[in-house]
Amino acid sequence: MKKGSSALYYINLKVGVFILLLTAAALKTATAGDMNPEKVQVNLLLKGSTVSGSLSSIVIPLKQAGRLFLIEARIDDQEGNLIFDTGATGLVLNRTYFRKYAAYEKPGAGGITGNFSKVHGTIVKEVDASGFFYEKVAADMADLGHIEDKRGVKILGLFGMKMIDDMEVIFDAAANQMILVHIDGDGNRTSTGDDLPQFDFRQKIETHYKIMLVRGKIGDKSLNFCLDTGAEINALHRNVSKKVMETVQISRRAPVGGASSQSSEVLYGIMNELELGSYRFGSMGTVIMDLTAMGEAYGCTIEGMLGYDFWMKGVYSFNFRKKEIGFSVRKEGRQ
Repeated sequence: MKKGSSALYYINLKVGVFILLLTAAALKTATAGDMNPEKVQVNLLLKGSTVSGSLSSIVIPLKQAGRLFLIEARIDDQEGNLIFDTGATGLVLNRTYFRKYAAYEKPGAGGITGNFSKVHGTIVKEVDASGFFYEKVAADMADLGHIEDKRGVKILGLFGMKMIDDMEVIFDAAANQMILVHIDGDGNRTSTGDDLPQFDFRQKIETHYKIMLVRGKIGDKSLNFCLDTGAEINALHRNVSKKVMETVQISRRAPVGGASSQSSEVLYGIMNELELGSYRFGSMGTVIMDLTAMGEAYGCTIEGMLGYDFWMKGVYSFNFRKKEIGFSVRKEGRQ
């Protein structure tokens, strides 16, 4: 698989009754390099004005559909929901509602079962994501009908990090909200007057095609984790060391069905010893699966993915300009 060709990499993980409880990540959009900034300009507006001055932050309410976090949205004349997905680079549209749009073909991508699919891109005129307005947005398109059918809500697409990477993002899963904070060129908040959360711990992150990676420990082993709000459960690469595997309580095997007739199998269990900094996050569900293709797609080593159970443990801040994550772990998640 070519680097950056991962627009449809995890579509198969969103298919089927059981796998909707085991999703390792949502679709991965193409790299920023696939968009020509001279032809496609994203203009971020808030109620008709740029985010600045006295208006230094905004609260975006989220809804939950199962273990997915949704933003109410309107894209051109379509109203529905976008999945908040830090495992997606930018905007991915549900082909069901945008099939009449002019589209161009992009490099294909594989899925968990090793299949390859065609990827198409398009441009939408306007996106309104709970009061955040964008104009002329480049997006990928994919079939997301199976997510809609399972969750019983209208899914317009995925809302990835490129949409908000010029702001500090404060994500509070338990409160069903994210706060978008205006920052300067160095990543510092432009106002200190807001009643915004402060964080117990901050740690550097790596970024690959707007995907966030953080170093964590299980036992005495340091691992590279992808941070994914679109993942309905955590995941560990099946090739992690024996010492790491010994910390996971395996409970069962489960098939992973894809969009085709091919399938693979994952192990399901409980991960007990994840640590970031001095914080241990306690018991969290996880799957053990092959993440090789995902790492190849982004040109980096990915040994795990942190999803829903992880996000419910605390409040988190993402700052792309500082390449930093901050978090405060709730009482039950502390050592």
